[in-house]
Amino acid sequence: MKKVAVLVRHPKRHYEALRSSLGCLLEDHRVSYLVLDEEITPDEAFSDNLGFLEEMGGQRYSNHPANVAKYGFTYLNVAQMGELLRHQDIIIPF
Repeated sequence: MKKVAVLVRHPKRHYEALRSSLGCLLEDHRVSYLVLDEEITPDEAFSDNLGFLEEMGGQRYSNHPANVAKYGFTYLNVAQMGELLRHQDIIIPF
């Protein structure tokens, strides 16, 4: 089992990064989905997949307060995200 961080900054790639996170979870990796700087804008499919991420044991982090308040992300500032990334085996940037 590997520790995988999926890091996404660009809003147009939020969903693609989430789907990649789920794929890594299916391979039995420990996954952290990190959204930088932007609020997500989930439709029904996106929301369903966030639920799957949680059900499968994936973690979700963001430095944007709306993602924490509205969508259940855990808040990490950029320095904390950097520390988390140091402990990952694989980092997938989007």
